[in-house]
Amino acid sequence: MTETIWVVSSVEELKGVAGELLGLWKQMNTREEEAVVVALSGDLGAGKTTFIQQLAQILGVAETVTSPIFVIMKSYETTDSTFETLVHMDAYRIEDDSELAPLNFSTVLAQPKTLVCIEWAERISAFLPGHTIKMDLESLPHGKHQLTYYAD
Repeated sequence: MTETIWVVSSVEELKGVAGELLGLWKQMNTREEEAVVVALSGDLGAGKTTFIQQLAQILGVAETVTSPIFVIMKSYETTDSTFETLVHMDAYRIEDDSELAPLNFSTVLAQPKTLVCIEWAERISAFLPGHTIKMDLESLPHGKHQLTYYAD
């Protein structure tokens, strides 16, 4: 497994990284019969939601994207032809697997042309598909953030 690390110091730089990764994920999207899943890990304030907001802008989501911490999962229509739907999930409040059933989580994972981004994904790692893309985000001093992307 290889890793790529970016250190960003602005939202504009973060958006650039999001665009670069989105382009890569579109090329990797050989599983057109199911969703592409991105597992985001990192402490509070590390930039997980901001990263997803930048992805949403690039994908053409018209709505304001906010953290779904209390509703757990939100779905957005995009104007993108590869990923027509963006699903934003925050697994922080999930305490056991029974909470995934009302969300129709397995159905969401099976949806083609869907990009599923999961904050605090380590809390539900046992339920993520084997092809899940993994990223760690970390706050650094002086307002910088580090993104680590893991690829096979």
